[in-house]
Amino acid sequence: MPYPPAIAGDAVYSRGIIEALSLRANVTVLCADSGAVLPADSRIEWHVTGPQRKGRKGSVLSRWPLLAWKGAQPDYHKRLDVLLARKWDAIIVDNLGTVHAMPKLEAYRRLHPACVLVHFSHEHEYATRSKKYGAYPLSIVGRLATWLDLAKIWQSETRLLRNCNLVTVLNEEDERRYREVAPEQRYLMQTPGYDGRISPSRIISAKTPRRVLLLGGRRSEQKQQVLLDWLRASHAILARAGIETQVVGDMPDSLRRQLATDYPTLDVRGFVDDPSDLVLAARAGLIVDTLGGGFKLRLLSHVFERLPIIGLAEAIEGLPTAAGKGYLAAADHTALAHLLVDTIDDFDRLNDIMNTAFADCSGRFSWDSRATALIAALGGGGAASPQTRSTP
Repeated sequence: MPYPPAIAGDAVYSRGIIEALSLRANVTVLCADSGAVLPADSRIEWHVTGPQRKGRKGSVLSRWPLLAWKGAQPDYHKRLDVLLARKWDAIIVDNLGTVHAMPKLEAYRRLHPACVLVHFSHEHEYATRSKKYGAYPLSIVGRLATWLDLAKIWQSETRLLRNCNLVTVLNEEDERRYREVAPEQRYLMQTPGYDGRISPSRIISAKTPRRVLLLGGRRSEQKQQVLLDWLRASHAILARAGIETQVVGDMPDSLRRQLATDYPTLDVRGFVDDPSDLVLAARAGLIVDTLGGGFKLRLLSHVFERLPIIGLAEAIEGLPTAAGKGYLAAADHTALAHLLVDTIDDFDRLNDIMNTAFADCSGRFSWDSRATALIAALGGGGAASPQTRSTP
């Protein structure tokens, strides 16, 4: 279920699209239980099955990659069978994790050729997982398991690209990669919408603490590794320059203990329900991800909460604002740390990139416009209509 405690970017994206679609179409959702409480006033027909599998080892013998094996539960497929007895205008396969439903969905479409199959891509999974797996220290057995999983990811992603009627993408680079595999596919750019806090204008000055923020949850191994890699490269450089780093976001106790031991001067706040006061007391927000792909929803919260963006060039994708004007970027962690040192007291520059990003992005990230574009695209791929129903 794409509601808290599921707060990662993929859940936020799915929730935004589902809720926006529900204002314009009849929407049915089939998903696994995440421990969330569904909204009482929901227009959506929810079918919630048991939680996903945990662990990794069981996926080795599965035909599906790890992401999909976790959700390929018997109760999910029993409910899917019931739903496929009904007539659907469109069926949405939301990210690679639901590719295990494709054999049944393909069979359904053979019987109902007017139904439009849509793949919601959250990132180019093969490229992203290749980079993630390469960053982890693994045994020979572990490395073999990752190679097997990558082969299954490639096969599954290719199946989605070639067998669906429409594929949505979050950025141009993902579309370019997909076109190499499925050049005849129809692609629809669907960057995330934003319905969060929009802060009033502010001015960064000498009164603003010499502080930078790292926002985002750190529950996954990948996100923990991103943080540790950044701190190893930057902490000493920033500390010598008198720049404070504040880490905000949910994290396991083990990571918090490690940070306290290795970086005793680091300000680790953990989960904060409303970080707006912390944003006002910082000069910049950092985007330091070297692992993971797609459009990072944190970018939008930085823009609309008026936190200047300074980060890695490869991690900042999809914003309708230019590097050097709406954000500052560097090629690697060390270069980024030195860029921060050079920029932290340049108030004109910090205010300029903050205000330019806000102006360039204003009015460009409506969830409703995403739903409207999707429904229009469905009309070009089958007998879909404004009453399109979907089951991610």
